[in-house]
Amino acid sequence: MLILVLEASTASAKAMLYDDRLGIVGILPRNYSLDAGDTVTYDADKLMWETLRAGRELLAQKGIDHVDMIATCSIWSHSLLMLDNNKRPVGRLSTWADTKPWPTTEKYRRDIKLFVSLYKRTGCPIHTTYTLWKYIHEKESGSTDGVAFIASMPEYLFYKLTEEFAVSKSTASASGFLNLYSLEWDKEVLSLAGVDEKMLPKLVGSEYTAPLTKGAAEILGLLEGIPVLITGADGCMNHVAAGGFSEDIMTLSIGTSAAMRLATDRPILADYPATWCYVGVENMWVAGSATAGAGNCVDWIGKKILGIKNSLSLKELDAGAEKALLRGDAPIFLPFLAGERCPAWDDTKSAMFCELRINHDIYDLYYAVLEGVLFNLRQCYEITIPIIGRSPKFISISGGIEESPLWLSMAASIFGLPVHTNGLMHTSLLGTAYMGLKAAGVMDSVRDIAPQIGGSYEPECDRAEFFTKRFQRYLKYYAWETLGRSARDKDGDYR
Repeated sequence: MLILVLEASTASAKAMLYDDRLGIVGILPRNYSLDAGDTVTYDADKLMWETLRAGRELLAQKGIDHVDMIATCSIWSHSLLMLDNNKRPVGRLSTWADTKPWPTTEKYRRDIKLFVSLYKRTGCPIHTTYTLWKYIHEKESGSTDGVAFIASMPEYLFYKLTEEFAVSKSTASASGFLNLYSLEWDKEVLSLAGVDEKMLPKLVGSEYTAPLTKGAAEILGLLEGIPVLITGADGCMNHVAAGGFSEDIMTLSIGTSAAMRLATDRPILADYPATWCYVGVENMWVAGSATAGAGNCVDWIGKKILGIKNSLSLKELDAGAEKALLRGDAPIFLPFLAGERCPAWDDTKSAMFCELRINHDIYDLYYAVLEGVLFNLRQCYEITIPIIGRSPKFISISGGIEESPLWLSMAASIFGLPVHTNGLMHTSLLGTAYMGLKAAGVMDSVRDIAPQIGGSYEPECDRAEFFTKRFQRYLKYYAWETLGRSARDKDGDYR
């Protein structure tokens, strides 16, 4: 069985060909063009065209003109695309990185009873990340004239392939609209948002298929009618591929943003909004934490601050950062360039270098960013594990971090756990392919997928005290920044 996987991620279009006998036949990632958008907002149709074009190019490279299934994947419902009566975009697609709705979320978060109630029912805190709050902000800003339907990136990808307006319950559970227990659109949320249920996509399972339309088939160079699988979001698919639904392991994706996950057999939530919980697959859930700053912080320091283009390679940056680690006096970095998700869900939080001195060089700054991203994740880890009630055997890590042995080694020591990579840069594509096999009856259950281990990194005991002390300094500056802004808010000097 040959499956074409198409993924519309935050920053790039990806395609994979997977054969149930041969495994991965080919992978083709393509960064979105500048014409499509800038990670924060996109021209939705250009983004979808570039995703389909990646699939077409991969098929052409491999000389393939027939597949048995197309399986789709995208980000969780952490975006908003408003559509008119003909399901054409009204404005641009707003991604999780678009924090424009912060005045609205900040206002609603002041109602603590509402904040906790919504979290307890949907698993989603009040935050600019979610479709719900992006839409409420647009509505209260008077920007919803002509809007007949509400979508996010995953639904629009499936719609462009099939002309069916549908979303898997797994993906929808990260929108803020879905009740985590009834697995239907939450009536109280719909009332709060002033949304009719007919404005939202049809809810389906993760193994739902619809036929490929003639128009999409022509773009891909395939025959119309091929079944298109809806599957789920990239984070869930990553957990599938890593064997996270079969063993007690934590998956950690470090791409543009970052997320850590553990599978659970029921919804698990904190007493107060801190972590999140979404629907997984096969009657399982996924609980965990997410941060807004990860690869985007590394891109920022490299491209916008250090001005690096072709003068320094990642290998050279890593070598310089390792020397900075050995010196042990690099600045402390708070990685909130795109606001904060976990643990405080503060859209307005800002990034910061602390303890910056005249002797620091570009490698100290680069190292500080790598460390700061991991410190934010460790902060989330220490909150998440007590809520879930168990610690993982190890961390299965994937994403851009796999290109940096230094960063991987730091992760193992900072978390104090073995860190394993699976050797595949695009794990979510593989998980989507596995879901295709499951939907086609080739695979019995994703619980049968064993963890794949490529590279392994063990905690370095001699660095444990060093990282612990620096993490405590990170927490001090984190608290200082939070309290300082609270004081400025009170005096009317902030924003």
